[in-house]
Amino acid sequence: MATSSNVSGIETAYMKQLGYHEIVETNKEFLRTDLWEFKFTIPPAIIYYPGDSVIQTRLTQVNTGIDTSVTGFEKHMRNTYTLHQRTGQRTDGTLTLTFVDREDQAITYFIDDWRQKIADRDSKYSFRKEDLVAQCEFTILNTSRLPVRKLTFYNCYIQDGAFDK
Repeated sequence: MATSSNVSGIETAYMKQLGYHEIVETNKEFLRTDLWEFKFTIPPAIIYYPGDSVIQTRLTQVNTGIDTSVTGFEKHMRNTYTLHQRTGQRTDGTLTLTFVDREDQAITYFIDDWRQKIADRDSKYSFRKEDLVAQCEFTILNTSRLPVRKLTFYNCYIQDGAFDK
């Protein structure tokens, strides 16, 4: 008995060392929220871009703010009939990226350059919209690191870029 519990303890320690986590949720598949990939498929044309590897390495969190509600009209006629008319969904939203920056300040310069090109601090000069918008792709992965959902964002531009002090 003592050896069997010792062997399972060794196996558990070995599995933890490999990064394996035994999770049982009544044998149902579930998604982890920490497995994802993000990339700029088309970065802004005239902005300093540090590269896909720097973006992916220093990006710590992605939050999407997409309105998925379906709106519509409802009309009651003569207390007998009810007419339902569905309207389209909104297709805009927000994408919040959280980065950790390093000594080279590549992310800080990327964000600051993008804001500066949209509206210069001194002259308020702005470049063409075609040069300032980006296209992004956010891929959510399952535990086997296979893509299960892919969101593509078109005509992205920066709204806010706060820096830690």
